[in-house]
Amino acid sequence: MPEVVQEPDPEGLVEWFEQAIGEPREEDTAWLVAEDDGQVVGLIEAAVIRPAPDARWQIQRDLSRVRLVINALAVAAECRRQGTGTALMAAAEAWGRRRGAEIAVTDTNLSSPLSVPFYEKRMAYHRQGITLRKALRPA
Repeated sequence: MPEVVQEPDPEGLVEWFEQAIGEPREEDTAWLVAEDDGQVVGLIEAAVIRPAPDARWQIQRDLSRVRLVINALAVAAECRRQGTGTALMAAAEAWGRRRGAEIAVTDTNLSSPLSVPFYEKRMAYHRQGITLRKALRPA
């Protein structure tokens, strides 16, 4: 999986997160964090996507619904399997419901031994499609 996943550069990572979390949010975007003893141990970034004006002509029904999109979920390794991710997902889903979301969607790497079981077994998400990827080499 090193072709699609990398360990973030630790230099400046904390500052980058603090800046990203501190920036003004659009009304339909949320960053939520989980703390333990004053330390951030998890975060989730979610957005409510409203149907586009042409949604009634789209083939995929979900494009005509208000959707909660989970863009990122991260939990510190030492805090995994302790309910942190579940709590963050539940909070994001509740926030999305309050904003009118009818469905929630996310994506993850099919090779992930942590995220696939988490989303499918713990959070009751269902596979709906497959994202296909191909590296394009310079001509």
